[in-house]
Amino acid sequence: MSIVQISPKKKVVGKIVAPPSKSYAQRAIAIGGLAQNNIVIKQPGNSADVLAAIRVLEDLNATIFLEGGDVIVHREIDMESKDDIMINCGESGLSTRLFSAFSLLFDQTFEIRGEGSINDRTMTMIEEGLQQFGKKILSNDGKLPLKISGKAKADKVVIDGSVSSQFVTGILLVAPFLAFDTTIQILNLKSRPYISMTLDIMRKFGLEFKLIGPDTYFIEGNQEIYKPVEYIVEGDWSSASFFAVAGAIGGSMTLTGLKKFSKQADLKIIEVIEKAGATVLWDKEDVEIQRNSLNPFEFDATDCPDLFPPIVVLASFASGVSRIKGVHRLIHKESNRAIALQKECAKVGVKIVVEGDELLVYGGNVVVGENVVFDSHNDHRIAMAMSLYAIGAKHAFTIQEAEAVNKSFPDFYTYFEYI
Repeated sequence: MSIVQISPKKKVVGKIVAPPSKSYAQRAIAIGGLAQNNIVIKQPGNSADVLAAIRVLEDLNATIFLEGGDVIVHREIDMESKDDIMINCGESGLSTRLFSAFSLLFDQTFEIRGEGSINDRTMTMIEEGLQQFGKKILSNDGKLPLKISGKAKADKVVIDGSVSSQFVTGILLVAPFLAFDTTIQILNLKSRPYISMTLDIMRKFGLEFKLIGPDTYFIEGNQEIYKPVEYIVEGDWSSASFFAVAGAIGGSMTLTGLKKFSKQADLKIIEVIEKAGATVLWDKEDVEIQRNSLNPFEFDATDCPDLFPPIVVLASFASGVSRIKGVHRLIHKESNRAIALQKECAKVGVKIVVEGDELLVYGGNVVVGENVVFDSHNDHRIAMAMSLYAIGAKHAFTIQEAEAVNKSFPDFYTYFEYI
């Protein structure tokens, strides 16, 4: 377990280049493993989740080169293999659920393993979805490891999107490469922006689909990607959100490398900080966030639950009660983030109450006393969020299990130290 000490900051001012989106990078790596020609993925980053996706393709006998920070998929996965398959997705929820759909390409036993907190997260949506394709699944009471077997065949499947959109993403990405056509109907979709990301990247790689009804897609099978593709991974709004909040509560931050009209759900951070009274100035695709007033706000984070940690910290600096909707989306994350945020924010005097599907944050009373020790709960976004309490603090504090940030943003503490 690593411990990091965070020093107080009277104010923040600076400019950072946003790290690459691990969500887009993992999707691109997965498609690269299904292409028939070289796929170059430019600057996907070195987060643990991206490295996990690369290792999965290697487990599937794809040929991958790492060159100057780029990932080159030289040869697609070996779908002719007769041996049983085992992949390890590390702690990555997206890779676990996305690559489970790859089992539809194989008749032999396909085993999925993971590490750390992912072993405690539900995989029932995978079981129920793959069974509709005729697959048999053995699981650990709905959790990893999963052993998947049987020949895939289906005309239409109905996938529950209420818990996670990640398995839906996997089915959408794999369906063009199946030997049959598939109609995919998604019920109770809660993370619509993430599906928009998936469809966006499918278009960029030339994969075809048709929207034939509400959240219902027809995807023709036996599609191929024969032309070489060079894909540039855009900046990550999820990681950038912590620095956007830093600017809103502590001075001024300029973020570069981001798309103003991105499909990413966490672009909504701009809307939140404007609600809280910060000034937002765009210059092409650079955005400057300046502290102005700090007002309590109301925001529905159902479609962007990864924003809960940074915006809870934002709310804690605003005098008054902020309401953030979408608490039910926090249960199946790296930690139960509602409980983690309640526990950790209380250490600096911030009261958080869960009221139905809302978090009520009682702001304006942040006090970082001596010898405060935050626990990341092995959750990268909790670790990054707690770091923000250094702004305006009188005392340094420590974060336990600080290495959790490696999952998405290995260089976070280096970035944060110099703003």
